[in-house]
Amino acid sequence: MATSTMDRFYSEPLDVHKWSHHPEIKQLTDRLYAELDLKEIESKSNNKRGASPKTMLRVLLLDLYVRWLKDPELSTGFQKTVNYYKSKSRYNKLFIGRKVINVEQTLEHAGYLDVLPHFNNRTGAGRSFSTRIRPSYKLQSMFKDLSIELHDIDHNYMSECIILREKFYDEEGDSSTTLDIEYDDNDYTNMMRKQLEEYNNLLRMTFIDLPSFTTSYFTREITKGWRRGEKVNISIGTDNKFVRRVFSGGVEGEWKLNGRFYGGWWQQIDKEQRRQIYINDYPTYEYDLKALHPNLLSNVDGIELPADPYTVTQIIIPGVKPQQQRKYVKLLVLMAINAESPEDAFAAFRDNNRDDKVAVSLKNNELMELLNAFFQLHPHMKKHLCKGKGLELMGIDAQIANMVIDYFTKKSIAVLCIHDSFIVEFRFGEELKKVVEQATYQLTGYKISQELKNKRNTTTHKVVGNIKGFEDPKELQSHRPIKVTPTHEYIIRRDKFINWIKLSENV
Repeated sequence: MATSTMDRFYSEPLDVHKWSHHPEIKQLTDRLYAELDLKEIESKSNNKRGASPKTMLRVLLLDLYVRWLKDPELSTGFQKTVNYYKSKSRYNKLFIGRKVINVEQTLEHAGYLDVLPHFNNRTGAGRSFSTRIRPSYKLQSMFKDLSIELHDIDHNYMSECIILREKFYDEEGDSSTTLDIEYDDNDYTNMMRKQLEEYNNLLRMTFIDLPSFTTSYFTREITKGWRRGEKVNISIGTDNKFVRRVFSGGVEGEWKLNGRFYGGWWQQIDKEQRRQIYINDYPTYEYDLKALHPNLLSNVDGIELPADPYTVTQIIIPGVKPQQQRKYVKLLVLMAINAESPEDAFAAFRDNNRDDKVAVSLKNNELMELLNAFFQLHPHMKKHLCKGKGLELMGIDAQIANMVIDYFTKKSIAVLCIHDSFIVEFRFGEELKKVVEQATYQLTGYKISQELKNKRNTTTHKVVGNIKGFEDPKELQSHRPIKVTPTHEYIIRRDKFINWIKLSENV
């Protein structure tokens, strides 16, 4: 059933790793499998490969059901190109093959789906879109009879968590695309996967939420990149906690490039919201490694950068206040770490500041003056910037993160990673700071300062010593996190999670 009311931008791609053994979803799958006579598209060959149509039906129903639970207006982006489905890939371990297209078409023809057909922009000037699907009123009425919760669904069933990517260029070298590629496992990849599987299992059993939120998700409009203008639903629930490690450079990168931890809704919200995260109903602290990548480069020369390496003494851009200029210098330096040339860094700087009219208007020579002002303060840094060292440095900060995460995972304490910063229950804050310091020193031979990002309640106490010569009262400060008043909806989400944990322990 076609519909024109569906918002093409308000969608998420089909997730082939949704799974549940809940009896209700099994019963619904069996019912529709028989009603739609999907046995007819079963393979007639004895050499059966990939998932069965019944398995594909369950995956498709779960994908639609999860989105419907989050927001009935949210649609699924569904590819109808057979080459899109690679049933033998390590990134598709449920082996969902091209016959999922037949399953979708059967649901569509039976009136179980609302559909917005694909759009192919033949001019090359605009975007093309895959088909959008959504449960019709007929299927929604069946969903309403289900009691299955998000907690009862494995949202990343058999999903690969160690990703290897490679960049491919066209013949002229003018454009590139990055793809997830296949690889052979070795002792190192197996070790990383085991560590990450244990971490993901800990996250799955940990309540992570925002007490100020009345809903378990929020909608955000993408402002950068080719998806600019598209609306995306960010869930803060159990369906959006899966973490992957993504390596770059293909096999030739030897697992040393990038390797950062990606995924988890805490990476998809702004810094002010991050500071309100609760873990297991406790307030949290976020510790940030200050100027990590510039420090890693500077340490190569045996030089420690000051706590604030970005504040230049003179005003380079007329009319720009010192604090704003500092932000420009900082962003420009970070862009120059990743860029292959100053021109690439300048272009990236402007692209990152599209809403800042002053930043977008800055010419290359003006940005070069900003960069030179930074080099005047730190001359040794000139040989390190604009050399494309970003992925190597990400590899180092990912190793630091892995050591920190693995330490706390073994203690069943969930730590959230945002590349160069970490979030933990406030009562483990000092332990986290110590572990991050030790991991950084072990890898680099240097200590990099950390900053506690959260605002805190500070109390001053007068302490009197009982040792001779120390009887005079001294003032000591102690800090407590600022608690967030929980919404009624948060309390419901928390209690549901606690109940699910209790039921899981009794299974």
